[in-house]
Amino acid sequence: MQKRVPGADAPFEISWDNLGVAHVWAQTIADAYRGMGYAAGYERLWQIHLSCAYANGEAAALLGERFVTQDALQRAFNVNGLSPRPPSPGDWVASAYLDGLNAYVSSLDEIPPEFAHAGAQPRLFTLDDIAARYRFTSWFQHKSWSEKILLGRLMATHGVECFHDHVLHFSDADRQQIQLLQEPLQNIDPRLVELAYPEVAVPDISGSNNWAVMADRSVSGYPILATDPHQPHSIPNTFFYVHLHAGDWDAFGAAFPGVPYFMMGFTNQLAWGLTTGFIDCYDVFVEQVAQNQYRTADGWQPIEQRTEVIGVKGGEQREVNIRSTQHGVLLEPLMQELGRVDKAPTDFQTSLYWSLRDVPTSAGALALLPTARSAEEFGELLFENNVCPLVNNIICVDKANNLQRYIATTTPVRRGVTGSVPLAGWQQAHDFDLSSAAQLVVERNPESGVSLTANNDTMGEAGDFYIHNFPTNSARADRIRELLAQKPKFSVTDFCQMQLDLTDLRAGQVLPDLLAILRRSDAADVQLAVQLLEAWDQRATVDSPAACLYYPFLDRFWAGKFMGEALQDDLFKLLPAAAPGLNRFDIGTFIRADSPWIAHEGLLIKTICAEMAEVVRRVKKGLGPDPEQWRWGNLHKVTFGHRLQKHSPWNDMGVGPDEIGGSATTLAMAMHMGKGPGFASNGSDDIPCRVYHGPAYRLVVDLADTSQAQFVIAGGNGGRADSPMASNHYAAWLAGDYFTLKLKRDEVDVRENWELAP
Repeated sequence: MQKRVPGADAPFEISWDNLGVAHVWAQTIADAYRGMGYAAGYERLWQIHLSCAYANGEAAALLGERFVTQDALQRAFNVNGLSPRPPSPGDWVASAYLDGLNAYVSSLDEIPPEFAHAGAQPRLFTLDDIAARYRFTSWFQHKSWSEKILLGRLMATHGVECFHDHVLHFSDADRQQIQLLQEPLQNIDPRLVELAYPEVAVPDISGSNNWAVMADRSVSGYPILATDPHQPHSIPNTFFYVHLHAGDWDAFGAAFPGVPYFMMGFTNQLAWGLTTGFIDCYDVFVEQVAQNQYRTADGWQPIEQRTEVIGVKGGEQREVNIRSTQHGVLLEPLMQELGRVDKAPTDFQTSLYWSLRDVPTSAGALALLPTARSAEEFGELLFENNVCPLVNNIICVDKANNLQRYIATTTPVRRGVTGSVPLAGWQQAHDFDLSSAAQLVVERNPESGVSLTANNDTMGEAGDFYIHNFPTNSARADRIRELLAQKPKFSVTDFCQMQLDLTDLRAGQVLPDLLAILRRSDAADVQLAVQLLEAWDQRATVDSPAACLYYPFLDRFWAGKFMGEALQDDLFKLLPAAAPGLNRFDIGTFIRADSPWIAHEGLLIKTICAEMAEVVRRVKKGLGPDPEQWRWGNLHKVTFGHRLQKHSPWNDMGVGPDEIGGSATTLAMAMHMGKGPGFASNGSDDIPCRVYHGPAYRLVVDLADTSQAQFVIAGGNGGRADSPMASNHYAAWLAGDYFTLKLKRDEVDVRENWELAP
C-alpha cells in the first residue's frame, strides 16, 4: 500500500541510509518536516507517546500509581501549558510535522508491541502536545529548588558560615534572608524534596560539551563546531537524527522524537550546539499562612485553590487539591494531599516559583531555527516575545564567520539576592521581572575567537543577574579552554580527538589536598593509595590502577559523612541524591585557617583515611591483591538496553558490558553508578561501576564543507523492536570512531527508500 501524508504539498521521499539516518527529499520545507514527522513516528512512536504522557501529566494513567506524584506536581505548575496556547510564526512547521506523524499513526493496521505490552492505544498528536514537550524540557532538566530547600535548612540550623563557601553565589542579602527566616527554615520538612525525586534515587542529570571556533582559529578558514550532549544511555537513543532537504535548503540535526525542534545541528549556512545550562528558573519562598490567607507586602490575600484530577491505570482516579500563592504552589499541603506526610501544614509554608508557570508558550517556538541564514537571525528566532521554553546554553556560528552564544531560557532577574536560598514571600523586593532576549545574548564574536560551555558557570560575575546557581564543576570547560589554547588553528580531526580526551582536571585540583591528608596515615592500605595516586597522570584510561581508587573514593561521598558526623545531622545523607547541585565540598574549604570546620580537622582526617582504606580493601577483594593488575576498565563498564529487554521481542536490544574510560569530569564523559568494587560475587553479572550516562552522540562540523561532518551515535537511530539500526553505531562510538555524514543525494548509501504521496 502506498504511503500517504494528507495535506502534503507534493510527492516526496524518505531514504534510510546504512547508518540508520533518515533523509527526507522534498520540494518544500513544509513537506520536509512532514517527512520528519512520518519517519519519527515509524521508528519512535512509543517513545513519542510516553514523552507526551510525561509532559501532559498523564503518566499515571499510562503507567500506574507510582507516577501520581509526578503528574500532580506538573499539573499544579501548568507544565503541560496554559489555555489558550498562543499562536506562533512557527506553527506552520509544527503543523506540517504533525501531518506526517499523524499520517503514520493513521496508517497502522495493528497495535505496535510496546502499546500492546502497556495495554495502551496509539493516538493522534496535537500542537498542544508539542508545546507541552518544550515546557517539560524546561521543567525537568535542573531541579534547583531541592538544593535551596536543603541549603536553607542547613544554614538556618548550623550557621551560614559553615556553608557559604560551598555555594557558587551568596550575597549579604541572602544572609539576611537566612537570619529573617531562621525559625521556619529550621523546621522546613526535608521530605519536600520527594516531590522533585519521588523515589529519592540518583537523579538523571543532563549535561553536554559544546564549543566552537571562528575562522581565524580554523585550519579551513571557516568556523567549526563540536557538540556532544550527555544523556542517560538507552535504546532507543534519546534523540532522533534526520536530514531534511528542500530545494537549496539542507538541515541535519538531533531532535527529541515528537517535536520539530533540532536541538543541535547544522544547515548550509550555520551550525549550533547546546548544553544543559543549569539555569536557575526556580525560587523557593517561605510564606506566612493563616487559614486560607497568606501574607503579602500589600496585606493578607486569599490562597488560590483548584482541583486536578489524575487518572491512574488500574485504579481509581485521584483528586488533588492545589493551594497556591502569587509565587507558586504551596508544597506542604500538596505533600499532605499525596499522602507523603501526616502532619498538618503550619503557619509557615513553602511555595515554589517556576518561571514558566504563568507564561504561555507556543508549539511553533524553536521550529524555525533551521531556516535562519545567520547567527543573528538564529538568535531572533530563539525567543518569542522574549520567552524561550528552554534551559540551555546555545552556541551558533555561521558561514560569514559570526559567533553568538545565548542563554536560551526565561528566568527571574533577581536583584540583591542570588536565588541560592529561600526568600521571604511577603517582601515585595522578591517579585522579580522575567529576563528579556537582549539580556540573554551573552557573547557576540568574542575576541578570542572561541566559545565553550560544559554545564559550568558560563557567566561568572558578568551580566545583570546570576543565571547559574548550582552548575557542575568547571573541569570539562577548563579542559576545553586549555586544549584550545594549545594550538593557533584547529581542524575537524582535532575536535574529534578533543571529544575523546580522558584528562581529568578535577582530579588535578583534588589530589594535592587529598594526598596531604592521606600521607598522615600509617595504614598500609592508605599508603598504597598514596603510592598509586602520586604516580597517576590524572587520565581516566581503562588501564589506570589509580582510577580504581580515586573515583570509588569520591562515590562514597566522604564530605557528607564528615559533615554529618561533625554536626550530628542526618540531613547530609540526602545530598548526593536529592540535591546534586550541592557539590562544592572541597578539602581545601574545610581546612582553611578561618573555616569553622577547622575545629573538626581530626575528624576530617580520620574520615578521609578510613574511606580510602575501605576502597583499597574492596578493590583488593574485587581485582586481587596486586595493584599492577588493577585496571579501571575492569570496574568501569558501559551497558544499556531497551527498557523491555527482559521481554520478547526486545530481548536482543542491548549492548555491553564493555570497558570504557572516562569520568563525569573528563571530556569523554562517562558517569557511573553501582555498588562499587568488591561487591560482585563470583559468577555475578554485577558491574561495580556501571556507566549509565554520557554522550548520546558526537558531532563535529566544519562550515567550509558540511558534507564532511563527523558523527556517531551511542547506540543507533532505530527504535522499533525489529530495527537493525538500534545499536549499529555502538561499536564505533565505544572505540572513539566517527562516520562521515553524507547529505548529497548521489552520495547517500541508501538502505531503503519510501515514496510518499499527498
